[in-house]
Amino acid sequence: MKAFLSLAIALAGFATVHPAYALTDYGLTYTLTGFKTSNANVDNFTLTISGINGPLDTENGRYGVFALAFNEPTGFVSATATTPGFTFVPGGLSSATGSGGCDGHGSSSFCFQTTSLISQHPLAANSTLTFEFSVDATGISTWGDSDFKISWDGNKSKDYNDLNPAEESDFKSGYDHVSEGLPPKPAAAPEIDPASASAALTLLAGGLAALPRRRRRS
Repeated sequence: MKAFLSLAIALAGFATVHPAYALTDYGLTYTLTGFKTSNANVDNFTLTISGINGPLDTENGRYGVFALAFNEPTGFVSATATTPGFTFVPGGLSSATGSGGCDGHGSSSFCFQTTSLISQHPLAANSTLTFEFSVDATGISTWGDSDFKISWDGNKSKDYNDLNPAEESDFKSGYDHVSEGLPPKPAAAPEIDPASASAALTLLAGGLAALPRRRRRS
């Protein structure tokens, strides 16, 4: 019976979570996935950015993310960056042409500003970055259309502050800020990957077949 339980646990371990939604802008793909927590008002989120400085990246020469912002869900309380090197700033992201990061304006948005030095060299071709954060809001379960903005630092940028990266008053991104809807719907219930499930079922069947033989020996 222990073998049966171990194999059943292994089968459950093959469950995978699929992305909730993605958008493509200037050749980059932004994917936002939500994860439920034990608190009904708090969800965790992972933003994955892929294709950075790749052949489809029409702006290229990107060094890193200077700031990013979302609109608030109903009943917004707070947001926390769980990826090191970013800090929460109330308000939105300055989205005027060529401008910088979190500007503190707007009562319906929240922003994350970098506090870490961005290496002033382009990221490798086809790089992928992930940013993780959590949101506390009474309406988090219905947060379905977030106006997403992002400020990149790169070879198109000007006035980056090497001594204080959180100081954005003179920084000019020079990159498109996206400014599109990125619905952060919580991820669906875990699904079974077909190939992994097939292998697990084979193991499970073998374990079940072995149980009668063990009983006869005893």
